[in-house]
Amino acid sequence: MMLHRACPTARNIVASSSRQRLHRSALVDCTSHVKQPSRRCMHTQFGSSWWQQSKMACKHLGLTTLAVATGTGLAVQCMASDSQTITEKATGVTFPQVTKFWQGEAYRCMGAGVRTKKVAFVGIKVYAVALFVEAEPAAHELGIRHRGGFFQDNSDDDYNLALTDGAFNKLIQVQLVRKIEGEQFFGAIEEALTPRLSVTGEMGTLNKFKQFFEGKSLEKGSDILLLWKKEGVLEVVAKPHPSSGDYSQVQADLKIDSPGLCRALFEVYTGSNTVVPEAKKAWAEGARQLLDSEEIRRSTRRAGGGKDQ
Repeated sequence: MMLHRACPTARNIVASSSRQRLHRSALVDCTSHVKQPSRRCMHTQFGSSWWQQSKMACKHLGLTTLAVATGTGLAVQCMASDSQTITEKATGVTFPQVTKFWQGEAYRCMGAGVRTKKVAFVGIKVYAVALFVEAEPAAHELGIRHRGGFFQDNSDDDYNLALTDGAFNKLIQVQLVRKIEGEQFFGAIEEALTPRLSVTGEMGTLNKFKQFFEGKSLEKGSDILLLWKKEGVLEVVAKPHPSSGDYSQVQADLKIDSPGLCRALFEVYTGSNTVVPEAKKAWAEGARQLLDSEEIRRSTRRAGGGKDQ
């Protein structure tokens, strides 16, 4: 395994020999560097907390910590772990804590929740839903907002707004726990989308999104992935959940260039009138953990002589 020469800022992606297309080792921004190549130095020059903080930063990102000797010192390498998942408790559906999709770099799962529908006063579970964000740019932006006082109130709404507004790729993954028709899925969110897009004159865009689901029968276990590219493009994938869970090589079934639709759609889930209130709480906590990892990264980089970004 090779380390980038600029160890404190290395971000190499190294394919795993066993599962090259999904599980990859990555040197992420929480990488720390000690100028003296000795374990004793790691514990004495900067104190034992340096090692613990580095491991904590990786843990918050859902990564495994590995100390790697280099020609210039000792680096902490953070690697994706195959075993780390997030389980939605009401449905038992699991989502990877760190994964790759067909666009962008490594994504971190912010948490998961369940979508229910009332039938005769009984809540019926329809699907589990998780929110993923590109880990490095999201952590960096959360850190900037934190230092600017954006999270002073520490409210769930503020953290969800930051995830929605952030200039990084984000993805909502829906996994059905019962069979539904495509029209049912769209119909459940159409009421929230129509007023927003009618104001901006994008009803044609909404109709294109609607037509994608018409005539589709979505079996139990199917996934619907809604990826909002930072450029304002919505990419949609709807298919049975692959046994490998690997979505890094798929092609989008639908692409719509509409920042308005992207935002309106994500606010159905992350906004003040969310259809998944428990998931929204989980996502806020996930954002707090990601912010913690960014603050630890900054402190360990300063301790190791690296330059803050």
